[in-house]
Amino acid sequence: MARNVLACFAVVLVTMMMIGGLRSVAAISCGQIAAGLTPCMKYVREGGRTVPTLCCAGLHALVTLATREGELQAACQCMKQLLVTLPGVNWTYVNSIPVKCGISIPCIDVHSFS
Repeated sequence: MARNVLACFAVVLVTMMMIGGLRSVAAISCGQIAAGLTPCMKYVREGGRTVPTLCCAGLHALVTLATREGELQAACQCMKQLLVTLPGVNWTYVNSIPVKCGISIPCIDVHSFS
């Protein structure tokens, strides 16, 4: 089942890249963001007591790498584009990720992803 979800996600990602739906973010590409978010996919659909460690690590890396003005906002736009294409995303779970990971991502709050 997990392989099917991952394969579906990869197909969607490649398709979006081919049609230009994913734009690169100065130092970070949407492809890199998607790769960093892959460990979050089960959580954004099913939730859980804790967010997977690799999901938090990917978001920590994103915040660390997005240092230039506008990079974090562009990364947030990319995340939104990715998440809205995935079936079964629960926005409450998405919105809980920063708190559970102990990081601040301004674009992930109850107002931006609902």
